[in-house]
Amino acid sequence: MGLPSSESSKSKDSPKLPDTTDTMSSPLTQHPDFWFYDGSIILSVHNTMFRVHQTILSNHSEFFAGLFTVPQPSGEAVIDGCHVVPLYDKVEDVVDLLKAVYDPSHFDNLPPEAELDPLLDFISGILRLSTKYVIRSLRQRCISLLSSKFPTTFKAYNTKVASSTHERFKSDSVMRAINLARENEVLEILPYAYYCVARVSCRRMLRHKETDIDWQTKATCLVGRERLRWAEMSMSHSFLLAFQRSPQCQSLLCAHARGPHAEWHVLEAAKGPNPLRQYTKWYQLNVCPDCVAYCQLQHSNGRKEVWDKLPDIFEMPTWDELKSTQDA
Repeated sequence: MGLPSSESSKSKDSPKLPDTTDTMSSPLTQHPDFWFYDGSIILSVHNTMFRVHQTILSNHSEFFAGLFTVPQPSGEAVIDGCHVVPLYDKVEDVVDLLKAVYDPSHFDNLPPEAELDPLLDFISGILRLSTKYVIRSLRQRCISLLSSKFPTTFKAYNTKVASSTHERFKSDSVMRAINLARENEVLEILPYAYYCVARVSCRRMLRHKETDIDWQTKATCLVGRERLRWAEMSMSHSFLLAFQRSPQCQSLLCAHARGPHAEWHVLEAAKGPNPLRQYTKWYQLNVCPDCVAYCQLQHSNGRKEVWDKLPDIFEMPTWDELKSTQDA
């Protein structure tokens, strides 16, 4: 079976189908869950065969829709009257993809509050192959789940951190998510994911594991860590470092208050900068209500400014550019 035209596939690097000679020379095993007696096409993946329905694949996948319109070359392998399409993918990824294709409620099997590692286990294969074979609906479903962990808007971030189920990610898990996102052009989640990595200890950053992000990305996160400290000082928490009275303040005591500076030193002593963190200990400032309200406004505006600059902090295009590239 031939390849579809380039117009049939979203990716400039369309998946290529290998010759069937090597595949057919080894014993083939029928997959127990995806060998349908009325299937019209056989996918051969590392000697595991999936007999599935050409129409169903075509309805979901732009790649397969194009592939199945190409005239059949002579000498192509046929089993039980079905043409064999050999694929170079992981068997488990193909199984996950077919579960999502054939079962509309498949994503309901993922608990709503699943932690990051189980979520990655669930979506990785689906995301890889829905990207490769241009299955837009499944790809978008996976992206939405990733975005639930790594927000792409300031509003979503605030909602996430305010949740009682707010999850603290392990460094290994975040790096795994970054690798998956970069591999599949899910660019919009990267700024906040890099933010999470930038806050891990330098000792962990320098201890490289096989599944870690590459050294260049680690260097970007380390540089971003210093920029986050600057953002904390000059934007989100500047009201502590350089306290200013409210223009409406009527109390002379506020001008000499030491509470803001004391709170800044507490913040400065933290293991890593966290300029997006919402400050809540307003009573510790020991200033009048007008000054508290003035600081709250500065803090809110500063946090929003940090969020807007997050891609730039990690040497990426703007939020809008990341989204448009991802959806192209």
